[in-house]
Amino acid sequence: MAIVAVLMAFGTPRAARVVDWLETEAAVRDVTTALAVAQSGAVMQSMRSRLTIRADTLRIDRLDGLTWIPWWRQPGPASHGVSLVVSNPDIEFGPTGVGWGVSNTKIVLSRGSQAETITMSRVGRVKHW
Repeated sequence: MAIVAVLMAFGTPRAARVVDWLETEAAVRDVTTALAVAQSGAVMQSMRSRLTIRADTLRIDRLDGLTWIPWWRQPGPASHGVSLVVSNPDIEFGPTGVGWGVSNTKIVLSRGSQAETITMSRVGRVKHW
């Protein structure tokens, strides 16, 4: 019993860190995929698209005339137990794939001791730190 207790004492924190890392990486993949889908959708359809990043949902809408039309939905980082901090939750892409607006977007995803940062420049470049 003592051996099991010692193994549990050392193994449980390590296992928790691995689970935090796996869930955070899954959330990073979801967000970077949503960014790529929004950008490529804008280019392929030659219209503006908007990605809305919320803890509970990732949503892409397309601009049709003066109305935003829902196009794509996916659960957000909260579905992985990951918290979200985003500098600009509404990211728009023009028909050329360039960001619509004047500033970069910083997205921080964290769970436990694990934190990952995604930045997207105004020209549409995505970096994962």
